[in-house]
Amino acid sequence: MKRLLTVLLVAAVLCTGLGVTSAAAAPAQPHWVSAWSTSPVDASLSELGALSGVSVPVVNVSSRVVIRPTMTGDQVRLVFSNEYSKFPLVISACTVGASAKGDAAVSLCSLRTVRFHTLGCVVIPAGETVTSDPVAMSVTAGEALAVTTYYRGLSAMRTIGLIGGRSYAAVGNRTHSSAMLGALPLNFTADSGAYDIIPCLKEVDVRTADPAAGACVVFGDSTVANEIPRMLAARLRENGVTSVSVTQAAIKGDRLSYDGVGKLAAITGRAGVDRFASDVLDQAGVTSVIVKIGVNDVIHPQLKSKQGAAPYASFEQLTSDFTALVEMAHARGVKVYFAELTPWKGYTRNLFGITGDDVRWTPEIDALRVQLNDWMRSEACPADGVVFFPDLTDPTDPAALNPAYTTDGVHFTDAGAQLAADAIPLEWFR
Repeated sequence: MKRLLTVLLVAAVLCTGLGVTSAAAAPAQPHWVSAWSTSPVDASLSELGALSGVSVPVVNVSSRVVIRPTMTGDQVRLVFSNEYSKFPLVISACTVGASAKGDAAVSLCSLRTVRFHTLGCVVIPAGETVTSDPVAMSVTAGEALAVTTYYRGLSAMRTIGLIGGRSYAAVGNRTHSSAMLGALPLNFTADSGAYDIIPCLKEVDVRTADPAAGACVVFGDSTVANEIPRMLAARLRENGVTSVSVTQAAIKGDRLSYDGVGKLAAITGRAGVDRFASDVLDQAGVTSVIVKIGVNDVIHPQLKSKQGAAPYASFEQLTSDFTALVEMAHARGVKVYFAELTPWKGYTRNLFGITGDDVRWTPEIDALRVQLNDWMRSEACPADGVVFFPDLTDPTDPAALNPAYTTDGVHFTDAGAQLAADAIPLEWFR
C-alpha cells in the first residue's frame, strides 16, 4: 500500500510538472492591438447657432476614409462611434480594402465586407460605440486601408474625428466601387487650422501573433494633432521595433483640466482628464501613452475671444490632473510618458474677426508653463519618463520656438514635427 501511494504521488508530481511545461511551451495566442485611432468630437456646431442640439442629416451617402495602420496583422476590425448623438446612427453597408496609392481608389480584389454580429448593417445607439466582426485580410504597417461606409436611409450624424485620415463622400452605395467618382473631399481649413472630417470611425484594430505587441497612444492637443504619431511609428519600424503601433488621441484646442468653451467649443473636445479613459485606455492592446497637453490651459484663459468664459487652471490643479492620468493608466498596467509644454512666444492667434491680437505672450502668463515643465523634471513627477525638445527651441530665446520649425509660434512645421518624433527615446519601446 505504501509503495502504491508512493507511485501515485510520483505520478501526480510528474503529471503536474508535465502540465506546467506543456502550458509554458504552448504557442502564444493571437491578440488584438489598436493600429489607428482618432478622438471623436461633437459636430453639432451649436456655438455657431447651427444644428444646435441635433445632428448632421445624411441620406444615401457613402464615405470613404483612407488611413494608415501602424501594426501588421492577419485580421482587422473596426470601431465606430455615435458618442455625441442624441439619435441612433444606421450603417447600411461597410467594406474595407487596400488603397495602393493612399487615395480614394481601392483595389477591388482586396475588398472585404464588414459585418456586425454576422449582419451587413448595424444600428449604433445614441451615446454608444460598436465594434465590427473580425475581417480576415492581411494588413501591413504603413500601408493604406480604405474604409467605405454607406448610410442608406435618413440617418443622424454628430460624432466625427478631425485628424488622422483622408476622407471622401459620394452619393449612393460605393462600398464595392473601386473609384469614388464625383466624390468630395471631407476636409476644411479655418482660422484655427486644417481639419480632416472622419465620419464616426474611431479605431482600427489588427490581430497579431506577436505576444509582445502593444499600442502606444499619443494623447494631447494641437501640438501633436499632426504627423508626429505616424513619424514616430515609421521611426520605430526603421529601427527594428515592429511590436509597437502608434495611434493618435489628440484634439486641436484641447485642455487638460476643462472642456472647450466659446466658438467651436464642441470640436475642441472634453477636458483631457475626462476623455483619457475612453480615448486612450480603452484602445485595444494599449501598453503606453505619450501625454503632451497643457499649453491651452495656460493660453486660453488669456484670450480675448474667451475672456471670462475659459476657467483658469492653477498649477496645483494641473499637476493633480496630470497625476490622475498616471494613476488611471498605471491601474491598467499602462506606462505614461510626459512631453514638455513647448514654448509659444510669438503666437498671437488672430481668429473670429478679433480686432488686434487675441493673445500676446508675456513672461507672467508663461510662468505657469515654465513651472509645469520644472515639475516634470522633478522627483515629484509620477510619469515613467519625460521627453524635452531642446532642438525645437530658439537658440537665442528659450521662451520661443525656432522660427525654422514653427508655423505660427506654437505649432510645428513638418520638419519640427520630425524633430519632435526623433527626440522620443527608443528605449521606451524596447
